[in-house]
Amino acid sequence: MNDSANSTQAAVDTRSPHDAGAQLLQAITTKILKPFHMNDVCDLALRRASSGSQLRSVVVVGEIKRGKSSLVNALVGQANASPVGIDVTTATSISVGQETPELAGGSAQLMFAEHAETIPHTELEDWVSCDGKHGNDARTEQMPTRAMVPVRNNLMGDIAVIDTPGVGGLEPEYATLAKATASQACVLVVVCDATTPLTAPEMQFIKDTGGAVEALIVAVTKTDKNLMRWQPIVEENKRLLREHIGRDISVVGVSSLLAVKAAGMPPGPQREQLEAFSGITQLRRLIDDKFALADNLPLANGLRTATDGMRQLDEKLVARLTVLNEGSKVLPELNEQLEQLQVLRKQQEQWELHLQRDLTMIRQNALSSLDRRLDDIRDKWTEKINKHGMSVLRKNPQYFTAEMEKDFHVAIAETIDMFLEQLDREIIAQRFDSEVTRNDIREAVLASFGGQGMETRKVASKSQGLIDPMTLMMGFSGASTFGGIIAATTFIGLGAAVGVAWVGFNLGFKAIRAGKTNLLTWLRETQNTARLMTSRLIESGMATARPEIVIRYRSELKENIEQTKKRIREAEETVRTDKATREKKRKVLEGNVKVVAKYIAAAEKTIGELTESVAIPQAATQEAPQATIQGVAQ
Repeated sequence: MNDSANSTQAAVDTRSPHDAGAQLLQAITTKILKPFHMNDVCDLALRRASSGSQLRSVVVVGEIKRGKSSLVNALVGQANASPVGIDVTTATSISVGQETPELAGGSAQLMFAEHAETIPHTELEDWVSCDGKHGNDARTEQMPTRAMVPVRNNLMGDIAVIDTPGVGGLEPEYATLAKATASQACVLVVVCDATTPLTAPEMQFIKDTGGAVEALIVAVTKTDKNLMRWQPIVEENKRLLREHIGRDISVVGVSSLLAVKAAGMPPGPQREQLEAFSGITQLRRLIDDKFALADNLPLANGLRTATDGMRQLDEKLVARLTVLNEGSKVLPELNEQLEQLQVLRKQQEQWELHLQRDLTMIRQNALSSLDRRLDDIRDKWTEKINKHGMSVLRKNPQYFTAEMEKDFHVAIAETIDMFLEQLDREIIAQRFDSEVTRNDIREAVLASFGGQGMETRKVASKSQGLIDPMTLMMGFSGASTFGGIIAATTFIGLGAAVGVAWVGFNLGFKAIRAGKTNLLTWLRETQNTARLMTSRLIESGMATARPEIVIRYRSELKENIEQTKKRIREAEETVRTDKATREKKRKVLEGNVKVVAKYIAAAEKTIGELTESVAIPQAATQEAPQATIQGVAQ
């Protein structure tokens, strides 16, 4: 690298932030990290920057009879993809997305306790609506707690739209899906209608859950039935949201009826005009805007990883520069560091005992938290059963089964999330500076959770074989946390990327029918099963984490000892080196430190642009690093 390469030049960057960020990441990996043989960091940064595995979904929530299902159909452009009608209220969540080779349009897939079943779409309503014939048939032993509907020519493209149960109103758990991570991009659409401004429950839901979600849109439906009133309602909702939430939230009026009618027209100006008039065009555009920001998250994540690598490199370069400048003056400090590292090596057996103690403490904390959660679930449903009686649950056993299932799933997932978060913060991050090492350990622990399952013992029943062994099976997506639980299963390659993908249980449906005593027994049995299962998962995670941490700690300790010995030799050699040679090395190191600092600054600025807002100017003036690392001995 020549001297002129050390300078930067102001330039007008007309590229999109995403393109500029991608080129910056490429420059960092090729010009900074690879020359210093940081290939592991390069690979991790590029892998995290890839959005090819990012899953995208729209979660539609709302009070009863606000037009959720009609809006879902309007978005995907197919009438009755999700059942609608005056007497139709869905008891399960329905994921609507593009057809796949495995699941063709005109069909639907039902998810039962231990299997999936494909049916003609015309039969979907019989399975998922509260008054469906199967749910009211005493001979039906199992009911699905979720369904998938493929449509041809999904107007949302590869985005899955999730219709939440129509009898549940506004459930806080649904909002967590909209908290996007690098592996998921979800938009939460809260549905109200044009008859009245946002109600107190709707506002409370948005305030308690949606207020913290950036990817949030409020859709005012049934505008075709309230032609004179819907626009003032939209404006009033905007004002109320600004007053109660403290920020502007997108509100759009939509006629689902006109949108579905437009979708059935041939392409052309008339169809486009009707779509625009219906409001569905604006709603899809708002959703696209939310996803545009989410699409940047993987790249921002990759740049963060690369930046962490550059900071580690900067520390090493500064340390070498200090040795070069100080010479023999740093020898006492380096020898002391070496002695401390060698003491740590000798104390390794004791350290491993402390590690086991720390892991055990984290396990106990997580399981104690789970016990409290499970007690709350048991008390909640026991109180509901005693207060309302079995008649209320029997009016809609399918829905209440799904709600019980969700409660237990959330409790287990939040406990696993707590265990992983404490493992990462209190053990892994405390012992390893390398993001690559920390990531490898996390991925190994996550992989250990895959395919875990458990069966309960049979409990007493009124009839032989009423309560079958319950199987809970889990598959983990590798997301950073296990938040975002929703009772929805989506297509392969589509849909909501939840932290835990479940094949759930259905036995609550049978237990509700069997009577109060049997249901309470089932609740106690399920509580015990949930604890045993979660304990098994955590034990699996601990069994994987301990050797991973020990082996990698030994390796890093050995490497640190070798690096410290190398610095000592360099310091000793510096004393014997002539002034001209030292000056030449100093110039190279100082130049490289400046180059790394400039790339770090550029990366931090780009990360901000990628994550702060979608509306970033297409042309921006910034300092673009032009320098490359000079060849130096590693």
